[in-house]
Amino acid sequence: MSTHDHSADASASHPLAPFGWTPRVEAAFDSVALTSQHVLLPARVCAARRGGAQVLLPRPETAEHSPAVRRAARTDPASAPTSGDWVAVRRSGGTWLIEAVLERASALVRQGVATDSHDQVLAANVDAVLICEAADQGPNVGRLERFLSLAWASGATPVVAVTKAELAGDRLPEVVELVESVAGGADVYTVSAHTGTGLEDLAARLLPGSTWVLLGTSGAGKSSLVNAVSGRALMDTGEIRHDKRGRHTTTHRQLLTLPGGALVLDIPGVRRIDVPGDATGVDRTFDDIQEFAARCRFADCSHGPEPGCAVVAAIDEGELDTRRLERWNKLRREAERNRSRADRRLREEEKRRWKANDKVARDARRRKRGHSF
Repeated sequence: MSTHDHSADASASHPLAPFGWTPRVEAAFDSVALTSQHVLLPARVCAARRGGAQVLLPRPETAEHSPAVRRAARTDPASAPTSGDWVAVRRSGGTWLIEAVLERASALVRQGVATDSHDQVLAANVDAVLICEAADQGPNVGRLERFLSLAWASGATPVVAVTKAELAGDRLPEVVELVESVAGGADVYTVSAHTGTGLEDLAARLLPGSTWVLLGTSGAGKSSLVNAVSGRALMDTGEIRHDKRGRHTTTHRQLLTLPGGALVLDIPGVRRIDVPGDATGVDRTFDDIQEFAARCRFADCSHGPEPGCAVVAAIDEGELDTRRLERWNKLRREAERNRSRADRRLREEEKRRWKANDKVARDARRRKRGHSF
């Protein structure tokens, strides 16, 4: 048996294997544990909260942030433990402390919107992003393209579920066709939690040990879909109870295990997501435009009045929708603004650190001169 086989067998037999433990996670943990002065154990964050998290050891435990993690989070809030993270924990008296966040394989990041705001990690170490778009509510192609851009930028694989298929009526084929026209390389599933349509095909994608995150607006049917795929009520839905009061839907991030062994990370419904400063997710979402652009006569073509523009030619020939080009340009401009804003924030933080260090050095010199007399 090869070394790789031994490693795979060891990972499969690990107590945290049901929660996605892999050789990559093991190597990341070892690099932290072997250099720590503390005895550390690996754990996975199933729900994050301010100053701490619920972790799987594999038994659920509550853990607080260690001083080192708190300091790192003050400098960069995106480094704080979030749902899906793998962490190294230690026992301190009667408390579990998160000593370090292990290197992330992927991260679903919401761009900070204010000039001085930091990005927010919505989910970490996910293999696939299941984007739910309700058939009876649209689809909203602009929003779907944003979600796809975010998913591609995360390092995970996006998959689109057109939910509530039974409510679209005769419009369903049109809705699905429109979703598929903007989904790019993402697979699209038409599903109904109510009738069971498409659930078997989607469930076949949910492999044991894989981690999925649900993304979509409130009311997109995410909770109902998870319950239907799992065959039991794992999540609260927005349906009306017998006392006529509405159920609370998701208000925090949580990691759930499906009966088949896949892990699902649900996050609160999001209305708006700014695209990351890295435009690779946008370009991957609009790969059809990228293919046309590659044929333009000039490498720096703005896809406007220049001669030999393959993108304009594709629009003239009916191969590309003008509105899709407009949305691509809009998201690319937004990505550039967010990149510039992030760069400016980093420069300002570096400047503040430099000033703080310079003050410490000046104070030290004054004390030294005082002692020399």
